[in-house]
Amino acid sequence: MSAVLRWLGHSTATLDAAGVRIVTDPVLRKGLAHLRRRPPLSPREDSAGCQLALVSHLHHDHCDLPSLRRLRADWVVAPPGAGPWLQRRLGRGPSTVVEVAVGEQRTLPLRRSVGGHVDVVVTALPAHHAGHRTLGGLDGAPPHGEAVGHLLRVPGALPGRDPDDLLLWAVGDTGEFPGDTAVLAAGGRAPDVALVPVGGWGHTLGPHHLDPRQAADLVTRVRPGLAVPVHWGTLHPVALGRTMGDRFVEPGRRFAAEVAAGGTSTAVLLRHGEVLRLDATGRVVGRAPLDGPPTV
Repeated sequence: MSAVLRWLGHSTATLDAAGVRIVTDPVLRKGLAHLRRRPPLSPREDSAGCQLALVSHLHHDHCDLPSLRRLRADWVVAPPGAGPWLQRRLGRGPSTVVEVAVGEQRTLPLRRSVGGHVDVVVTALPAHHAGHRTLGGLDGAPPHGEAVGHLLRVPGALPGRDPDDLLLWAVGDTGEFPGDTAVLAAGGRAPDVALVPVGGWGHTLGPHHLDPRQAADLVTRVRPGLAVPVHWGTLHPVALGRTMGDRFVEPGRRFAAEVAAGGTSTAVLLRHGEVLRLDATGRVVGRAPLDGPPTV
């Protein structure tokens, strides 16, 4: 048994572990609002069959309603105050929306693809980021929104190790803040894998975001085993794709270099659609295409 992490672009990643599939901040379209996607979309099967979708906050590039409807996840974890609105927007379909507030844990019984279920624990973590929905009044979104990060504990994902659970830290979107102690307190140890935002989609990063150096500083404090940069190299404003310069390539590279300099974690720089494979002990065994070791 192994765990497989696939980066689909921006903040969207899938984790396949212990017979379940989890998707973070799903954006699975070529464009949304005023943003367009540069890299090709991953095939639908890369995100199909999802049991759990995490939504860190209500910004359109993290909470895309058409993508969530397409996923048809059994469970959707919403940020505080957004649960009833998101359930209404998704309709009476298969998805059950639950809220998890900062500092709270929720155990969700996820159906395994091989039968039975696994109890995945979701903990909401603090973030320093505006979480309200832009022009949210047009679709009835709550006027005030909170952004959170998520820590996932997947039991039995790494049966060759003690403990056998896998800890995934999906940072979501945040600026600098002293929140590293909350991550370690919630997990009882450093996460195995962290999805860390290192950039944005515009010509400037804007407030309440992490640049590559700030993201690497956070990683140095929390010390996850593996740090995967996300929230970069995917989206651009309409008609401005050609003016983005090196913003589609530099944030990830700078983050990897800064993490390497810190010496506490390993940064793995994935291409869009590429997967990171962990063996039963949590050791990196390759990535697809499996043509060499992970880019570090």
